[in-house]
Amino acid sequence: MKCVNCGNAIPDKARFCPYCGTQNEPQQETTQNGQTNGQYQYQQPGQEAPRQANTVNLDSSLILKIGTAILGLIYVIFALRYVFNGVRTLLSVFSWGYATSIPGAVLTLISGACYGGMAALLVFIGFSKQREKAKSLFTVLGILGIAIIGIAFLRMLLFLVLGGDILFAIKMLLNPLFGTAAALAITYGLLYLTKEAPTVQDYQNMDSMSNMFKDCADAVQGAARDVASDVNAKADAYRSSKTSDNQNTGYQGQETAYTNYNTNYTGGNMNYSNGSPLKTDRGLLGYILLTMITCGIYSYYFIYTVARDVNTACEGDGKSTGGLLQFILLSVITCGIYSWIWQYSLGNRLAANAPRYGMNFQENGTTVLLWDLFGIFLCGIGPFIAMNIIIKNTNSICMAYNRSKGFM
Repeated sequence: MKCVNCGNAIPDKARFCPYCGTQNEPQQETTQNGQTNGQYQYQQPGQEAPRQANTVNLDSSLILKIGTAILGLIYVIFALRYVFNGVRTLLSVFSWGYATSIPGAVLTLISGACYGGMAALLVFIGFSKQREKAKSLFTVLGILGIAIIGIAFLRMLLFLVLGGDILFAIKMLLNPLFGTAAALAITYGLLYLTKEAPTVQDYQNMDSMSNMFKDCADAVQGAARDVASDVNAKADAYRSSKTSDNQNTGYQGQETAYTNYNTNYTGGNMNYSNGSPLKTDRGLLGYILLTMITCGIYSYYFIYTVARDVNTACEGDGKSTGGLLQFILLSVITCGIYSWIWQYSLGNRLAANAPRYGMNFQENGTTVLLWDLFGIFLCGIGPFIAMNIIIKNTNSICMAYNRSKGFM
């Protein structure tokens, strides 16, 4: 059965389309006497019931999700392996002094980034609700696949120039070549099942290459935002269900379930607070020093505490800041792009919640993102300015929250 609005295939018993939300009523068949019997055919008295073929209706969209998820996981593993090998090769330059390994290490790291990009695109193709963008996403997937093959060819040439074995060099090219070709063929077949695969005519009807790249960029941006919002929605639903379960948990028998609240009296007013004061002494210098001392581990602890405190201080605004696990997974899948999305969303959320505490922030998510992207050309200080904005506004929100709860 297909949706009457968007035309996508939906399960036969589904009342609402999982893509556009349109209500779809089951088709009814008209009998010989003008009556309808839903999906059953009219049967005359004494007439033998017609035999129906044993068919299995497979949801092509579910097959697409499963297939792209498996391929995406494989490419995440490839990305991590290439990045690890590239970093290890670069470190060997400092330990052994082999400067000739630097070009190979750079090409390996670029390959890892391309593999990670393909993993992200496979997830976008399978799980984005904007199905009309599937063709553009597959085009970007093909471009990255060609880039991987081209980089493999350059790595093979470099290996031969440095005196490597010719058979091993050929293997360095053939493995990415056949692997990428197989992944693209499988993805195209999955899209063909959902009738979303691009055709030669689609590319012939393009006005120009610039329009194609613009459509591809818009498709990737929209799919990333779509998948991120879907993940946030599922995380919010999970947290809500866990909170509801905790509130409804009680003792059986004659024991009474109860909830403990910390009661604070401030100026004759009773304030109920559940928890402890939020952290308000974060600083940019401490963030930089602790991140360097701990080899980057503190930066992840920083993300965990900021997400926890902002979700507490901004509770009730209908939004949620992704936690550490979500940050790591989506950053790996998107090759670090999600970290910009996380900071952008956090900056907007802090600016939107400032008025509820009697404050007004001039900086929002757009300010943070611009410093991240373009501020890097200012001797690389842009990302530090963006982080300072997040730290300053987070401290202000947490301080206002503590004051409202009577902690200060």
